Amino acid sequence: MATFSELNGVDDDIASLDISETGREILRYHQLTLTTGYDGSYRVEGTVLNQRLCLFHWLRRGFRLCPSFITSQFTPALKSELKRRGIARNFYDDTNLQALVNLCSRRLQKRFESRDIHFLCLYLQYCLLQHHAGITPQFNPLQRRWAESCLEFQVAQEIGRHWQRRALQPVPPDEPLFMALLFSMLRVPDPLRDAHQRDRQLRQSIKRLVNHFRELGNVRFYDEQGLCDQLYTHLAQALNRSLFAIGIDNTLPEEFARLYPRLVRTTRAALAGFESEYGVHLSDEESGLVAVIFGAWLMQENDLHEKQIILLTGNDSEREAQIEQQLRELTLLPLNIKHMSVKAFLQTGAPRGAGTDYCALYHAITALFTTADLYGPDADNTSTGADPQNARISMREQLSGAKTLPEAPPAPLPRTRRGPDIDTGNRRKRS
Repeated sequence: MATFSELNGVDDDIASLDISETGREILRYHQLTLTTGYDGSYRVEGTVLNQRLCLFHWLRRGFRLCPSFITSQFTPALKSELKRRGIARNFYDDTNLQALVNLCSRRLQKRFESRDIHFLCLYLQYCLLQHHAGITPQFNPLQRRWAESCLEFQVAQEIGRHWQRRALQPVPPDEPLFMALLFSMLRVPDPLRDAHQRDRQLRQSIKRLVNHFRELGNVRFYDEQGLCDQLYTHLAQALNRSLFAIGIDNTLPEEFARLYPRLVRTTRAALAGFESEYGVHLSDEESGLVAVIFGAWLMQENDLHEKQIILLTGNDSEREAQIEQQLRELTLLPLNIKHMSVKAFLQTGAPRGAGTDYCALYHAITALFTTADLYGPDADNTSTGADPQNARISMREQLSGAKTLPEAPPAPLPRTRRGPDIDTGNRRKRS
């Protein structure tokens, strides 16, 4: 504990909290366990593949957030261990490693930024350390086929041959697979330029996904190509995460599914064929992000902003919550539902400035009329013997200019060249 406190410049209590949080994160994202030894040391336990993917994520994050720590702590410790193991210096010499990375850059026709070059040099040194100790990742058949089918696999084989010539010993068969995965995860998918066979296959799969969603939801997209391009960028990375059990932030699905239940359900149904084709099951977190993309593109037209709804309420919160959920099931589009008591509505009408952008739900009143003391003890017409039908008509007459909830989404909007910003539910009201 003292070592961690000193490295991070914090007291032991803060260091303990940081370690606990780190343990939860690596378990959630990489299925790794942080254990404590009898001497107070810490150990990360899990598969070699998951450990390497975890280091990939956190080392890249470290370069972004605290490069000085990488330079002053991680790099010297890694080189010291390479030297202690007696590994020939020419294997991990920075000049040689940079030349190897530049060779990969030319083969892949990809220009690596200086930060990526620095990252790759360190990461390859770590892999060399594990290789020297006989530690190598294991791939299941599906993961193996995926790595072998990617553009980067030929370059990965070349790296393996390079090390084999210098080390005069065979390279484990799964090392080139991991090198292929490593370089593929550094590549940002580009729907306009990616031309490998697997990239073309993914684009066709996404077109089928969009068609299936359109049929299930009975909707249409004006700029369908823009939607497909954004889905390509997202799903190319989501497939890597799903195939290699890499988790993502799990704070979205529960709230998003509550606000947009039909959108989430339709997206999950549309993804079934896509998942079957690739032999994966996208997590609720991953499918939730796909639903966000679909929802954002449905909202591209000027008149398809959130539908503003006033839910007239009484004193039955449970029933009102049920009604709100039923309303959200009616449409794929987002609803901004505001609660307002019937008594307040009768006295003041719809909120000032609401105009015709609000839908006053007189439908809800019929159900609420069956509840005793709907308007409270001082209100008029509180008799439970009142005719609900007449009450509903009377209420409807008072909703001058208000619109009822549309049964189907309005027609799509003009094309926008810029892709939509993904919205997780807290959309700002448009002017």
